[in-house]
Amino acid sequence: MKKYLLIGIALLLTACSSDVASNEMETITDNKTKSEVELVEPGEKSLLLEWDFDNMDRGNHDYETLAALAHPRLVVELDYKGVKRGDVIYFKSPDFTIESNPDFYMPEYYIARVVGLQGETVEIKDGQVFDKRLDTFYSKLLQRGMNEKDYFEKLKPVNRGNEENDREYFATTMDPVKVVNNTVFVLVDNGGRGVDSRDFGLLPMESIKGKVLGYKK
Repeated sequence: MKKYLLIGIALLLTACSSDVASNEMETITDNKTKSEVELVEPGEKSLLLEWDFDNMDRGNHDYETLAALAHPRLVVELDYKGVKRGDVIYFKSPDFTIESNPDFYMPEYYIARVVGLQGETVEIKDGQVFDKRLDTFYSKLLQRGMNEKDYFEKLKPVNRGNEENDREYFATTMDPVKVVNNTVFVLVDNGGRGVDSRDFGLLPMESIKGKVLGYKK
C-alpha cells in the first residue's frame, strides 16, 4: 500500500510540474502594435504633447520631442475608448508615486504602455513579462531597446548608468499581480529610466486621459 501511495504522490507532483511548465510555455502575442512611433494627423479633440522624458526610449529618443534629435509633438487622442494591450497611454500620475519619490521629478501626467488587462495576472521573471507568457517587442525589460548583452557590449561605460543597478534591472523579478476590475498594469519601454506599475501598482482606468497615437505629421 505504501508503495502505491508513493507512486501516486510522484505522479501528482509530475502532473503539477507539467501544468506549471505548460502555463509558462503558453503565449499571448501582440502582432498589431507597432514598435515604431508613427506619424499621424491630429484630430479636432487631439492634445499635442511635448515630452521631455526618456522613459519610452527604444534607442531613437522614441516619444521624446525636446531631445537633441527632436521629434514632432505627440498626438494624444483624448476621446479614447477600449483600452488594449500595447497601447501607449497618457494618464494622471498616481499621487503615491509623486509623494514617495522626492528625488525623481514626475510630471502631473505621464505616459506608459499597457501590458496587463483586467482579469489577468502579471508576473516578471528575470526580465520576462508573463501572464502565461507575453511574446512581443515589449515583453522583455530593455534599456534603450537593447537586451542586457547588447547594452553592455554596444554602449560605452560613460553612456551607461550604474552597472550594478543596470544588471539588477535586467534581472527584475516581480511576484504575480492580479489586475482587478477597472485597472491596468503599465510598463515603460525604457524601464531603467522611468516609473510604472512595478513602482506604483495598478493604474485605475479613470486615471487614463488618452492614447498616444504617434508624432504629429
